[in-house]
Amino acid sequence: MEHFITYYNVDSPAGAESAVLEDSIMHKGHPVTAGSRMLENFVSPIDATVALRLEAAGICILGKTKMDEFGASGLFPGADSVPSGAVCAVADGVASFALCNDYTGSVRQQAAARGLYYIHPTYGTVSRYGLIPCVLSMDQIGVVCKSPEDGRRVLSIIAGHDPKDGAMFAPAAQGTGGRIQGAGVREPGSESADCGSDYRLEASSSATLNDRSLVIGVPRNVLEAVGDTTSVASFVEGFEAVDFELLHFDVLAQVMRVLCSAELSGNISRYDGIKFGHRTERFSGLQELYTKSRTEAFGSDAKLAAIMGAMVLSHEYYERYYDKAMRIRRLIRDSLEFDRYDVVIMPVPGSVSDDLRLALLSLPQLCGLPSVTVPIGSGGAVTLIADAGHEDVLFSMLRGC
Repeated sequence: MEHFITYYNVDSPAGAESAVLEDSIMHKGHPVTAGSRMLENFVSPIDATVALRLEAAGICILGKTKMDEFGASGLFPGADSVPSGAVCAVADGVASFALCNDYTGSVRQQAAARGLYYIHPTYGTVSRYGLIPCVLSMDQIGVVCKSPEDGRRVLSIIAGHDPKDGAMFAPAAQGTGGRIQGAGVREPGSESADCGSDYRLEASSSATLNDRSLVIGVPRNVLEAVGDTTSVASFVEGFEAVDFELLHFDVLAQVMRVLCSAELSGNISRYDGIKFGHRTERFSGLQELYTKSRTEAFGSDAKLAAIMGAMVLSHEYYERYYDKAMRIRRLIRDSLEFDRYDVVIMPVPGSVSDDLRLALLSLPQLCGLPSVTVPIGSGGAVTLIADAGHEDVLFSMLRGC
């Protein structure tokens, strides 16, 4: 099967729903590579929480799909991207939906180009236990699906508190004022597959969730940078819209590169060819073992992230790059005024520069916000972004799609 790194060669029971996992999500007893030669012989020792919850819901997992090495495609200019096997499997009807970790935006861009939706939940609502860590402050398992209703239903299965992931919302924090409603929050020590979260559409503090009462925030400086506003204009028509300026958009791509490289560098440093990971065949001494193993196993994007991450975290450059990027990240998040609008709309780029593409696709993951990437017409698409925990607003706006 061309979409898979590992295909389980199983037939779904009659009427059963099928899913695929991007090959960064662990499934016990099966290989997991995160798209890297470094992990080509590594077998998952555990089940990811999301895999357990899918199986508990009677969903058949068909296998693990192809992906870019550690999901880093699109982070640096000129990178060669591997077509997402998860997107292709859903688009070609091989699976009903797919689960992915998309911190650079490349998966959602490919999904929109194939007429699919990408649902990115609020950071901390879906457990990352069993997900190979890449950029921990942005890692979040999302859903490639054929409709918003499909995505909402899948999220109701995989979302919910899991004490195995320390970055998740506490159970009591989920579900007030129109936010995500926990329906089956598990107690510590119970099986993670028992914990789901019901995505209910209830009245929020900022909108009645009547489709035409919702207000869309349109970042005019972003649209001016893109030039082509056809998709945004098409979607906004019929809704109330307010203009605003997205602060620091001109440096958003640079902020992403600094922060992602710093975290990715730290996470892949564990792959040394000694405890696990690819080990070179010929070496003399420990230093040569490290150097040759990592040189042979990592691709160009992973190597560049490791070098850049080590630089921005160094004593000499920490304040100049990493600390400043963290401050700008906070300023961008604090500048969003969800008391003025319910969602922010961003165009999904077509043929644009690498910097602009990364800037247009990275706002939800940078700020930990929920979003839905929506295909429009022939090749166009937009991303809708709501305040943290307000997936209900997004699904209400897309009702009927």
